[in-house]
Amino acid sequence: MWSHSQPHLHHNHSALVQQMQMNRQFALAHDLPVTHRYAVSPHHSGVFPTHDPLYRAWRDVWNVDVSSTEEYPHLRPARGRRGFTHLGVRVLPRQTCGLFTHTIRYADFPGGPIELERSIHGGELFTTILLTPVNIFMTHLSNYGNDRLGLYTFESLLSFLSCYTNLQLSTLTPPLMADTYFSLYPQDTHPVWQNPCHDKRHKDIWSKEKTCDRLPSVIIMGPQKTGTTALHTFLKLHPNVVTSYPSATSYEEIQFFSSTNNYLKGIDW
Repeated sequence: MWSHSQPHLHHNHSALVQQMQMNRQFALAHDLPVTHRYAVSPHHSGVFPTHDPLYRAWRDVWNVDVSSTEEYPHLRPARGRRGFTHLGVRVLPRQTCGLFTHTIRYADFPGGPIELERSIHGGELFTTILLTPVNIFMTHLSNYGNDRLGLYTFESLLSFLSCYTNLQLSTLTPPLMADTYFSLYPQDTHPVWQNPCHDKRHKDIWSKEKTCDRLPSVIIMGPQKTGTTALHTFLKLHPNVVTSYPSATSYEEIQFFSSTNNYLKGIDW
């Protein structure tokens, strides 16, 4: 994004397209590559929880095919995260290595140098590589005075892996990495929607026009002929209850979780 702008602060498709076109013009003017079809978003904004204008603008301006995020699902340890596809963009799970904007120097690593070395030499970072076939890490290599700690961390990690395991490591372009990931995990094609209001991190990067009270506070589920329609009718008589809109085909049912395509439209729908 131009000027490190956060997509979830832009409420419509045209505003994001304008920002991305400025970015693209800058790249072309300075001979920067624009054909990788991979894009990331500042502070994970708009990728998950999904912000549909971001995905559409990515496709229209950059022909983006692959992205990544640490936020889906927001699990610990990070190796439990999974990928998904939304509006034609494949989102790969990004792993974490303990390096952030402020961890430029050896002594700045959370827990100190001993904790960094432990993570590399058989600890969390080593275990993540060992147990996760496809890994994406991100440090601030080109920012903040050049991230030498990132170079040290991963050079040390690769050296340790080559000495103590028989893993065959390779690098791939993001589109090929996505091909590999989704061939290994075909069940991860569809996202698992979560309530952004249940996770402070997700709530912070959810579009500012979307509030927690726009989501249903109660969902009634039941098989056919068990009284759910009657219960719906009685509840909507109460002045403090607002029910789902009636549908010509499904009556009071929202048909979000069924075999229709409504679920793939996301929680914005």
